[in-house]
Amino acid sequence: MQTEVVPYVARNLLETVERLQQTLSDAAKASLDRRFGALFDKVYRKDVLWQAWRLVRANHGGPGIDGQTCKYIENEIGVSVFLGELRDELRAGTYRPQPVKRCWIDKSGTTDKRPLGIPVVRDRVAQTAMKLVLEPIFETNFDQDSYGFRPGKSAHQAISEIQRSLTFQGYREVVDIDLKSYFDTIDHSILLNLVGRRVSDPRVLRLIRMWLKAGVMDEGTLRKQLTGTPQGGCISPLLSNVYLHSFDKMWRLYGVRGTKLIRYADDMVVLCRGGGRHVLRKVREFLSRLRLTVNEEKTRVVRATEGFDFLGMTFRYQKTSPAATKLTHCCYRWPRRKAVESFKEKIRSVIGRRYSLSLQEVIRVINPILRGWHNYFKRSNGQPIFRCLDRFVLNRLRIFVKRKFSDENRGSRRLAGDRLDRLGLYRLSHTRISWSG
Repeated sequence: MQTEVVPYVARNLLETVERLQQTLSDAAKASLDRRFGALFDKVYRKDVLWQAWRLVRANHGGPGIDGQTCKYIENEIGVSVFLGELRDELRAGTYRPQPVKRCWIDKSGTTDKRPLGIPVVRDRVAQTAMKLVLEPIFETNFDQDSYGFRPGKSAHQAISEIQRSLTFQGYREVVDIDLKSYFDTIDHSILLNLVGRRVSDPRVLRLIRMWLKAGVMDEGTLRKQLTGTPQGGCISPLLSNVYLHSFDKMWRLYGVRGTKLIRYADDMVVLCRGGGRHVLRKVREFLSRLRLTVNEEKTRVVRATEGFDFLGMTFRYQKTSPAATKLTHCCYRWPRRKAVESFKEKIRSVIGRRYSLSLQEVIRVINPILRGWHNYFKRSNGQPIFRCLDRFVLNRLRIFVKRKFSDENRGSRRLAGDRLDRLGLYRLSHTRISWSG
């Protein structure tokens, strides 16, 4: 099939969409309590829909309940036709979202499963278009210590802020907060009320309400959602931030003085100089106003010297090495144990028994895993862990070679010298480790 010609409106669309977002952001900054009343027509603008399509396509998501993928739409329907039909439905008010498809994924480091709701591609494009319009408005209100799923913010920034605050600002206690089934317990009426504080366009609010009420298709059974927003929806991260921004604001205005709240989506810690039990009582009180509860089994108050886990890292305030001249104590961070075990399990499963592959092909398969894991954890005090994991990877490759060739020498000779470096194996520690024979 011939490649579809991209219409003129889709060219330079990023520039036009960015101009729209900047205009909305400027208007929101000019009046922090302004309610925007004419937004829906911007959601179905051609350039906004084309940019939303590109973002959805780049995400490589799976199909929803209709089985359609982005590739199917490109090859069988045509993107221009698909977006034109969606635009007409949105403009005419006949658009209706379909239920999301329930999927279950493993939780890192546990045997538990995390529910995901996958909308159909059509709904993902509509949600992304809505997100492109609403995000610059709400971004002006969000707190600087909220880092999750926000443009220009990252988990690394949250991690660095925790380390900096514990090292230099005198915080010595940590309230480690885990919310109980957060995405499944978001109250729809409270959420729509919070969105309505900045948006008065009834068509926007109606569309968000339809997404919330669309329901979940779980093994052929349609289940209506009375609360919650499905993890997997393109607009869910923004809506979850809108919901918890209310908690951020309550804490900033009425929380315990001398504390620092750091939040990444629904993961959060409160750093304090003392009185952690009192701080936790306040946290429970404020969350209850949003009809949220903490997971008592995982929520705790700890001394910074005992250590705690957050965003895949273990943090601990402890003495510096004797060679340090400026600080006697510092907050160190390194990959948490569950992250290390999860990494090992992934390497085991990926290498597996793929004896039809050559050693070089196996290395090509595992290198993206090594590189991605290292890119996240490299800004840490984890060099000893990296060296141990390099040894682990080397040993898994040795076992692979031994079994592939029924090698009597346990595969060691085939990996001797700099062979793995010549084959391009990525090193977490960036140091050469090899078998001597």
